[in-house]
Amino acid sequence: MSEGNALRCEFDATSEEIPVPAMEPEELAAEGPVSAPLPAAGAAVTVGRPGLFMRAHGWWGTAAPNLRGTLLMIAAFAVFTAMMTLIKLAGGRVPLPQILIVRQLVMTLILGVMVGPALPRIMHTKRPGLQILRGLFSLGAMLCGFTAMISLPMAEATALGFVQVLFVTLLAILVLGEVVDRRRWIAMAIGFVGVLIMLRPSGEAMNGYSLLAILGALFGAGITVSVRILGHTERTETILFWQGVVVLMALGLPALLLWTHPTPAEWGLLIGIGIVGTAGQWCVTRAYQLGEASALAPLDFVRLLLATASGYLVFAEMPQLLTMIGAALVVGGTIYTMRSNASGPPRAITPLPNTLPSP
Repeated sequence: MSEGNALRCEFDATSEEIPVPAMEPEELAAEGPVSAPLPAAGAAVTVGRPGLFMRAHGWWGTAAPNLRGTLLMIAAFAVFTAMMTLIKLAGGRVPLPQILIVRQLVMTLILGVMVGPALPRIMHTKRPGLQILRGLFSLGAMLCGFTAMISLPMAEATALGFVQVLFVTLLAILVLGEVVDRRRWIAMAIGFVGVLIMLRPSGEAMNGYSLLAILGALFGAGITVSVRILGHTERTETILFWQGVVVLMALGLPALLLWTHPTPAEWGLLIGIGIVGTAGQWCVTRAYQLGEASALAPLDFVRLLLATASGYLVFAEMPQLLTMIGAALVVGGTIYTMRSNASGPPRAITPLPNTLPSP
């Protein structure tokens, strides 16, 4: 075959000539029917600029793993704050086991729709023991943390839960073998000082609900470390599926015995809790699969800002001056952590399996 004309491709402001071999008529016939006519000699094929989604996708693929984990964690905190607000609204009359059962049923339904025919594959796990343990950690964190959230002001209950940062850091060192550098200790210390200022610890706030909030934080640290371990071999949907199994088995009978018929408005709250809870679970699970636990833990302080804003806007809980000062320190620690995560050297990440079935 002889060399033929060239197609000119125009992309952004650049162009180059790509030689395309010409084909004789008998060769074209051998190739089969052609669905569209070939461009004429000298014709230009214009390829548009990549869209916003493609540019964002390209940036996401090259971003440092800890930075991607940071952004996913912040997104998770936003939807979790919405979920806690809905739980506090519904918890005035609907028993907590009933709230958690409906939440888990909605999450399971969404998960089933997402995975479709791949559900049997999603159910399979290489570490059933750790999956069950992670589910029990999740159950304990929800029962303790949500009870405290319903009974205490949102900012106070959230702030008490920040001892989880210390628990996670210690477990990351002891269990995961992670090295916590000076910058992360500084970021965590700044945020924790801000929390102490907002709490104004005097002993008067340390009641039973406060202790439940701290116990829930301990369970939450167990969730964080177990997800970090499971993330190397398990799909996100598999982790969420096994959490649902444990929660439904543990709370099925209590929810049935305590069942209160919800009003239409309460049904809306319960379904909304399940929807935003699913989004938050996926984001936080994926975040800890990408980033180091000790790197993401200090970001937990941003939840306090969101909880304080929600408490003020929804429940008329007016933050005091010391709360605002402490919040400023929390913001400073969060920004410092994000800069540290973005500028840190890249680390090797074990490739994760596909989380959804192929089309």
